[in-house]
Amino acid sequence: MTPLPDPPAAPGRPASRRPAIVPLEGEDGRAFARWTFPAFRERLAPLDGTSLAFGAWAGDRPVGLALAHRAGGAVVLLSVSVDPAWRRCGIAARLLAALAAAVPDGQRLTVTYSSKLSAREAFEALLRRAGWGAPVLQSMRAAGTPGAVLAWAERHAPALRVLRSYDLRLWKDATPEDHAEVRRLIDSGAIDADFSPFAMAAQFEHWPDNSWLIRRDRVAAGWMFARLQPPDTVWYHGAAVRRDLEQTGPLLMMFHRVHQVAAERLGPDSVWRIDSFPRTPAMLAFMRRRVAAFAGFLDELYRVDGPSRPEKAPDPAAPPDARTV
Repeated sequence: MTPLPDPPAAPGRPASRRPAIVPLEGEDGRAFARWTFPAFRERLAPLDGTSLAFGAWAGDRPVGLALAHRAGGAVVLLSVSVDPAWRRCGIAARLLAALAAAVPDGQRLTVTYSSKLSAREAFEALLRRAGWGAPVLQSMRAAGTPGAVLAWAERHAPALRVLRSYDLRLWKDATPEDHAEVRRLIDSGAIDADFSPFAMAAQFEHWPDNSWLIRRDRVAAGWMFARLQPPDTVWYHGAAVRRDLEQTGPLLMMFHRVHQVAAERLGPDSVWRIDSFPRTPAMLAFMRRRVAAFAGFLDELYRVDGPSRPEKAPDPAAPPDARTV
């Protein structure tokens, strides 16, 4: 990245060995463009009411930035960065403290970041020192190509051959008996009702030629729904299997079949994508245990909430009926 030229000395900004932390408004942000990700730089030129930013000035030199945007009832941290020459001086912590103090009452300060963040450990340590909460998993994302899945399956054929007691049929070809067994699995709690294939079929435009029912010994045991996003991307809308079978391979068998069809119809270099969430622990485990082996990309998204705002103490000079009780 080519450094931007330093701005001229800003009137009224005294030189100091301890950088000054100041709120940024209007055109102030242009001088700090280098200290955020390229995708966010347009927010600084100029700053408007949707953004909240604090900069660190060492004399007339911008040396740090905390940038956030307002989203509904939250202030979302986008980036915090400090000039390498000024790190380990507490500037990042001061920037975060200034940002936290500026969050309006009734709103929360939060950040979401990827497990692939290059400075993840340092960033998480900074948040801990600044009094932020613990990271909470929000989702896991993966992407790849059918060709990579099929190549992996060829090298690990025994993992699929042991699934001889299972068979697959397209969901659109499921029989009334299959539907009745699916309802029984849901009613009995063997599969969570949130993953009902009937609801999926009603809510999402799935790919009818590549959404599957899996059966064990000819009895329905799970399903996987895919959606085709033209021209060549397969999205997974949902999958579920009986809880007692989650570790025995049926998810892998359906996943493999989806990619056989995708490779035939769209080509081996087409794209597949999955988003999974904490409420689907079996799918998260499947992604970590199996999908990671052939995914071209896999990461986890975490959310951390900022420090709680202290409650305001009653003003002793205020009339009794105006004090906070």
